[in-house]
Amino acid sequence: MTHLRTTPLAIAAVGLTVDGREISEKDIDDIVATYNYKKYGARINFNHAGDWSGWEAKQLQNINLNGGMLGDVLEVSTDINDDGVKVLLAVLSPNASFVALNQADQAVYFSIEINRNFMNTEQSYLVGLAVTDKPASTYTHRCKFSEEQPQTVQSKGDTDVTFLKVELGDLKKPKKSIFKNLFNLKKDDEMKPEDLAKALQESLGTPLAQFSQALTDNTEATHKLLEKHSQQQPGDNNTDGNGSDNLSNESPEKEAFKGEQKQAFDEVTNKVDGLQQGINDLTKEFKKALGSPADDTSDSEENPKGENDKYANLL
Repeated sequence: MTHLRTTPLAIAAVGLTVDGREISEKDIDDIVATYNYKKYGARINFNHAGDWSGWEAKQLQNINLNGGMLGDVLEVSTDINDDGVKVLLAVLSPNASFVALNQADQAVYFSIEINRNFMNTEQSYLVGLAVTDKPASTYTHRCKFSEEQPQTVQSKGDTDVTFLKVELGDLKKPKKSIFKNLFNLKKDDEMKPEDLAKALQESLGTPLAQFSQALTDNTEATHKLLEKHSQQQPGDNNTDGNGSDNLSNESPEKEAFKGEQKQAFDEVTNKVDGLQQGINDLTKEFKKALGSPADDTSDSEENPKGENDKYANLL
């Protein structure tokens, strides 16, 4: 679907059509109540030709279209015009083929395609919309695309609009997050150290805090598991082959296994504690950078020769 969007256009009106069909007030009310382009979107075609719209436009108008369909109907509503007639309004999303056809001043009117028992609901539903050279219904707008703002071009008693400006608006692009902006700075952009620290804290502060908490919980769980395995289990009293009690209540093999298990848990605990300490240190650096203004000079500017004149021979 294109990003182009029209103002509401009258595509039908209650009453008899030019070719003898009748559009009832119930038809329009049903369409407004039930239409949902996400459920079943009505596509725009040329002269009711459907998928053959491109071929028919070439044969009848000598206009080459990029594909068959001309766009989509986004939403519908109803209104009473100056003559007191209820009309069906539609917001359209035209594609390049529709714009090209319209710029050639061809197929500038509308003719609705409805199903009066859509999905056995006994309600009318807009299943398609054709653009034609002549209006099928009275009081339909004459479409003329323009990038300018709509102007008042209809006076009381008019049965069609000879020139209707349609507003074409692009969708707004989403703003970049602060974190993405850190890695998309232009060459001319400058960021002070305290601003960088603040941006990093805003982007990473919550994830770091959550990760730190998860590490703390994991450490506590590890200690509890180790303590549980270290405790003596009731009913585990063993006897040696000579019938005497084993005072440790464990076989030598089991004692050795527990020793290896404890060593493994200790190694994991030390690594977790070290990682958590690193996160705490990083958090302190963020807070320190936020609270300390940037120096006006660097170490190299204050002492260009370096510590103990180690850079004295560099030119």
